[in-house]
Amino acid sequence: MALATQTGAADKKYDEKACNDISEVIDFLLSLTPQMWKDLEKNPEDKEKALEISWAIDLAANYTTVYQAFCTSKD
Repeated sequence: MALATQTGAADKKYDEKACNDISEVIDFLLSLTPQMWKDLEKNPEDKEKALEISWAIDLAANYTTVYQAFCTSKD
C-alpha cells in the first residue's frame, strides 16, 4: 500500500494556494530559530530550548520535503 502511495505521489501536485501556505509555514518556522539560538546561547544547558530548536528545524525540513515533492515542477 505504501509503495502505491509513493508511486502516485509523482503525479500529484498541490495548487498554488496550498504551495504558498506550505512555503509560509516553512518561512515562519525558520524565522523562529534565530531567537531560539540566542536563548540557547544564554543557557547552553537548557535541554528544552535545544529540543525546541530541533523541533522547529525538523518540522521545517519535513514541510520542505512536502513542498519539493508536490509543489515544484520538473520542467
